[in-house]
Amino acid sequence: MLRGLYTAATGMIHQREKLNTIANNLSNTNTRGYKKDSVVSHSFRDELLLRTGGQTGEVKALGPLNHGVYSERIIPLFQDGPLEQTNQFTDIALQGSGFFTILIDGREFYTRDGTFRADQEGILVNMEGHEVVGEYGPIYVGQEDFHVDPEGNIWQNGQFVNRLQLIDFEDATLLEKVGDNLFVNNSPEANPALEFEGEVLQGYIEASNVDLLEEMSNMIVAARSYEAAQRVLQMIDSTLSKTVNEVGSV
Repeated sequence: MLRGLYTAATGMIHQREKLNTIANNLSNTNTRGYKKDSVVSHSFRDELLLRTGGQTGEVKALGPLNHGVYSERIIPLFQDGPLEQTNQFTDIALQGSGFFTILIDGREFYTRDGTFRADQEGILVNMEGHEVVGEYGPIYVGQEDFHVDPEGNIWQNGQFVNRLQLIDFEDATLLEKVGDNLFVNNSPEANPALEFEGEVLQGYIEASNVDLLEEMSNMIVAARSYEAAQRVLQMIDSTLSKTVNEVGSV
């Protein structure tokens, strides 16, 4: 009976993790370039139940027992979000797999949010003021309009300026979210960088890939599963209480 108590408890913990993840997705519905998270579930290892004793002292296999599921990890899902046209020359969107590179304190981070601007020195930066990395150093665009072609090359007055450092990864789900809509690759050897093969679109931004209706539906399912596991736990607790207080006194 205690095993059932543990199974119900692990179910509640797992559904709580799913609800937290869904809530975070919903709160970022309007975050540009945001990639929704998903909980990867895994079952506990099966245990073989054995019956021992009896008149012959034989050992008999009763079958496997599983103690439920747990949340193995949370991974981002990188499906493209819908495009929104802004006609701002500093707004740049990516279609296909890949990321912009942002430089913060000498370290490279990655993002899908292409809402950029030119700082006081004319360097292309993101909205937090961090440098957008170019293949030939900082991207100097001044305060004038510039053109970005589908390959990420930046042109100004017919002259080549720089090229966006666009990068992809062998397994993007291994990237870690670090806040401010940024990702970091903590395992460069296990997750090597690849050449960007998508398309660059100027005057557009990529919206969040969170589907509001889908997330609301997932939240209802998770909440009901949590409540079901809670009722099972309460039922087992009630049964244990009767066993201790009533049956034990007979």
